[in-house]
Amino acid sequence: MDSSLPASAIESPPALRLESPIELAHGVGPRRAWQLRDLGVGTCADLLEYFPRDYVEFHGQRTISQIHPMENAAVEGDILQTRSFPRRPRRFEALLDDGSGRCHLVWFNRWNMQDKIQPGTRLRATGKIQLYNGRYQMVQPQYQLIGPSAPQPLTAALEPVYPANQELSSAVIARIIHANLEALLGQVGEWFSSAQLHERALLTRRDAFSVIHRPPSLAQAYQARRSLAYHEFFIQQTAIALRRHHHRAHQTAAALRVDKTVEARIRALLHFPLTNAQNRVVAEIQHDLAQSRPMNRLLQGDVGSGKTIIALFAMLFAVASGGQAAFMAPTEILAEQHFDTLQRYLSASRVQMALLTGGQPPTVRESTIRGIAGGSIGITVATHALLSDAVQFKNLRVLVVDEQHKFGVRQRALIRSRHPGVHTLVMTATPIPRTLAMTLFGDLDSSVIDEMPPGRQPIGTRMVAENQRQKAYQFVADQLKAGRQAYVVLPAIDENVRELANAIQCRDELAAGVLKDFRIGLVHGRMAREQRQQVMESFRQHQIDVLVATTVIEVGVDVPNACVMVIEHAQQFGLSQLHQLRGRV
Repeated sequence: MDSSLPASAIESPPALRLESPIELAHGVGPRRAWQLRDLGVGTCADLLEYFPRDYVEFHGQRTISQIHPMENAAVEGDILQTRSFPRRPRRFEALLDDGSGRCHLVWFNRWNMQDKIQPGTRLRATGKIQLYNGRYQMVQPQYQLIGPSAPQPLTAALEPVYPANQELSSAVIARIIHANLEALLGQVGEWFSSAQLHERALLTRRDAFSVIHRPPSLAQAYQARRSLAYHEFFIQQTAIALRRHHHRAHQTAAALRVDKTVEARIRALLHFPLTNAQNRVVAEIQHDLAQSRPMNRLLQGDVGSGKTIIALFAMLFAVASGGQAAFMAPTEILAEQHFDTLQRYLSASRVQMALLTGGQPPTVRESTIRGIAGGSIGITVATHALLSDAVQFKNLRVLVVDEQHKFGVRQRALIRSRHPGVHTLVMTATPIPRTLAMTLFGDLDSSVIDEMPPGRQPIGTRMVAENQRQKAYQFVADQLKAGRQAYVVLPAIDENVRELANAIQCRDELAAGVLKDFRIGLVHGRMAREQRQQVMESFRQHQIDVLVATTVIEVGVDVPNACVMVIEHAQQFGLSQLHQLRGRV
């Protein structure tokens, strides 16, 4: 460096800011930056918010004679011998002796350990104590070589464990965070007054970030996590409140006719009374639809609680007001089943209905699109084909979205952008606690059908081991002998999916085995729609005793006499699917 240059001319490294790219952080070069970006850390703010997933509590340095299995501890001693195993998985072992006992140290997939740790080396190892073949062992311990100026013995400590991958270990991530923590903490802003924080037993954001990365105790680590979670939820709820305010203040919608005369005509189409919960939700929807701002409501109800009836009320209110309604389902099969169900309810009505899916013949699809544009079709049941630019409603007033969580983020945004002034009802059968519903769907009003129709019994669920499979099907046979019906649900249709029970094979095995004396039907998504309808109608009429099926029976099948369901390879289904399926009995 030229010493003649003035001090002001010497370029100093840029100050580290929260918005600085991660390459500028201390201890991070281009290769480390690339590895950190793989973990979602692109800026210094991301680094500060890369929180530990757990903590390991060490009980301080002990002699080997004092340690116990399954505790985290530090031991110090001399290495007596080492062994390397080059075959995969690569393994290096060392035997440590501290005079009171011995402990085996094992590392997997670590390079050049034989050069770093040799017989005679003195080191301190920190990790979880295990008992293996009657001997103490530490696997993947952290270690520190002890030289002439040995560090002080370790006292009890708490070590953060960060989400890691093969390129970046938790220890490396911890070193990078701790090297930059002080420089970043000074830039953390505060959102609440001291009195507000004290009232809620919260830390300041600055203290919470410091403690979560360097916790003096587990209790303080949990307090820091709770404080940061509170701040995060506050921001989220504030954003939702602003969006809700904007939605109500700036969007308008046509108020619909929801008087008692229209309501009485709708009820006359049904051959059963509504439950008290359904009546309450209908009243809530009537109130929304009578306003000059768009309804935006989440309807939650267990499978079989009658959400489709509520949707029908909302759509018929739109039709009675001279408008149109649309019912949007996530798949073609679900759309077809909802269409069939609504058609049965409207068999005595003059309301024109249509089904719109991407798999329809072009002539049928084009005819439906013309009817929608001309206004002759009052209710359209559709898949995401509804979002096509070719579909233009003459007067869409109500949109029902079934199982909204199954639509992608872009699809949901497109729904709102295409129909900003439309009354919207979102339905879900997945159990969502009210607090979670308000968090996830905070811009929606929430209704819950918390009552089942009369006659519905509680559903019992049992997990059966493979060696009890025959016993389970004998139980099914006993139910069939008593005049009842059953479902057998499988995740695959044929043998193309390896190692999964498939519907066709299962039907053949049951017909030749324990259920050979009963009528067995088969239904799946590859069958033509008319063929599926015929099989399901035969099941309703009790011309079939056992229906072997894939998830096409998730909705739209209402057979009160079907009281038992066997789900093969249940691990292949999602929780919401399992919840839907068990609602069929």
